[in-house]
Amino acid sequence: MAQHSPELSSSTEATQSNIKIATVNLFNFIEPPSAFYDFENIYSHGQWQKKCQWFSELLNQHHPDIVGFQEVFSPEPLRQLALQQGLTHFAVVDSATLVSDYIYQSPVVALASRFPILEVHAIEPEAHLVAAMGLSSEFSFSRKVLRATVVVPQIGPCDCYVVHFKSKRAGLALEPHPLGLSLNAPSDLKLHAETKLLTEQALGRWASTMQRGAEAALLFHAILARRQSANYPVILMGDFNDSLSLGALDALTLQGEALHSNDIKAAGLGHLSDAALAQVFGHYRLQDAYELFIEANVADNAVHYREHRAPTHYYGPIGSVLDYVLLSNEFDASDSRSLAQVVDYQTCDRHLVRPEYERDAYSTDHAPVMVELALRR
Repeated sequence: MAQHSPELSSSTEATQSNIKIATVNLFNFIEPPSAFYDFENIYSHGQWQKKCQWFSELLNQHHPDIVGFQEVFSPEPLRQLALQQGLTHFAVVDSATLVSDYIYQSPVVALASRFPILEVHAIEPEAHLVAAMGLSSEFSFSRKVLRATVVVPQIGPCDCYVVHFKSKRAGLALEPHPLGLSLNAPSDLKLHAETKLLTEQALGRWASTMQRGAEAALLFHAILARRQSANYPVILMGDFNDSLSLGALDALTLQGEALHSNDIKAAGLGHLSDAALAQVFGHYRLQDAYELFIEANVADNAVHYREHRAPTHYYGPIGSVLDYVLLSNEFDASDSRSLAQVVDYQTCDRHLVRPEYERDAYSTDHAPVMVELALRR
């Protein structure tokens, strides 16, 4: 069920001073005659028009002010689509990879905004941190992370990050040894097809988890460093391809309370009181917009809403929350430094739970997430 029912939406009426943030996975947004991944994956003109129309109607219905997009193969048509909906500023930091002829892979992220963009930057992992983590020197983000500094009315510059972390899909294949020896299993045992497949899936999924976790930790460092130098509020949005409640993404929501006292002392912060430490670490804390919405608006039923959070993606009948908007303490109503608070949160999942073929056939396999912020008076 979509998170836009009356009991989940705040009674606060939307005003012109409210700011709306959205994250939208476009699911293979590519203009024909280009193809995604395989020469058979080309939209007809009619299919492409239906896909563009679906996203146009989504933006027109919800009127977001800042939108992070994922799975962008064709940035220019997306820029035009966003422009038609009043999102006059657009940013992209990478391009899809041309495999051969008109076949593309590796879609990118993008950001559209109703407000001016001061600066656009592609986040790259720092080499010395990559080495310290024991990763290959060839390590990179599976999709480049975009940071756009957007001038938000009455708040000022905000650093908006758009991510699409590594998927859970296994990308590992066990190849025969070039000398003909079997190194897939102990001794000279040749693996059966099912044994080899299960091995590839187990190792490949773990490799994807390690990649995703490393991406999250290295991005968190980049956000911390930028926060320390520029001190702008932070909005992080995108397809995380995992749940925040699982270990791979722990770094993004790391809090001071999770740090061991000995580590705090070793860092030279042992002289600070608990209140002072909370203040120091709170400045760098990122929180799930959904949790901030519950805490500020439906605290009496918080447990109920946490247990019944609508998924943003389904794998068969199993739903998961993979798409998030994370916010810095300037958007936490309980923080003394708060500039705004989350007054509405919507999971736009009608096309997933009550699909209509004519309307939704070329939409997306994710539920867009819409977050509304009200400026503090």
